[in-house]
Amino acid sequence: MRRAGGAIGVVVAALVACDAQTDPGYQGEPLVTLQGRVDSSGELPPLEAAMLWQLGPPPGTDDQQLATRAPVISGFPATFTLRLYTPPPDAAVRELASGAPRWARANAAAVPYGVAPDQVPNLPAAANPSYTYDADHWVMYLESDVPPNSLTEWWLGEALGKGYHLVRVLPVTTCLSAAQLEACVAELVRRGVPDDGTNAPGTARSYCEAPYRLEPTTLDEVIVLRLGQTDGGVAPACP
Repeated sequence: MRRAGGAIGVVVAALVACDAQTDPGYQGEPLVTLQGRVDSSGELPPLEAAMLWQLGPPPGTDDQQLATRAPVISGFPATFTLRLYTPPPDAAVRELASGAPRWARANAAAVPYGVAPDQVPNLPAAANPSYTYDADHWVMYLESDVPPNSLTEWWLGEALGKGYHLVRVLPVTTCLSAAQLEACVAELVRRGVPDDGTNAPGTARSYCEAPYRLEPTTLDEVIVLRLGQTDGGVAPACP
């Protein structure tokens, strides 16, 4: 009797485990989970939280692709939880230089409720009251570890490891002096970045004169989406 009972127990446990694994709604463990809230001076319009992959060069946000979306829970404050289960699409993956670690960036956003994926690229120019994005953070995905003393380490603010990270986007509010610019250029040349005396894309001066800097933070930092505001993060370029 003991042997029969033990065998039945094993069979039942196996069936339960199999049933959990074949649940059609189960997506696996998320690669990254972000918490946030939506701030509004009035009643919230119908909207959802979303993660939008940025397909264009940084710091632009005018070429976007929907990654995932999640409900906004009404309350004071209104909150949301975003979970990503997959790496970024190939169209979002970039590198600062040939052979450098490949990365992709995304922004948390509020989007109109039920918006179709093909409507997402038009949201920045549509002035929709249900759209805004977090200009103060980028969600970064790295395909490999960032080497120390590299351009990517300087750009990110740290030699981050493979996987998902949250970085703050800090506006450069004061233009570099001539001495500061030359010191920055010398540092990037030491890291293997070319300097031809111009600020052409990919040169040391183009990175030094960028209107933003990045600063890594923790994934549990709260994302804030402010309806009616899409500025912040990047300041106007220095003359």
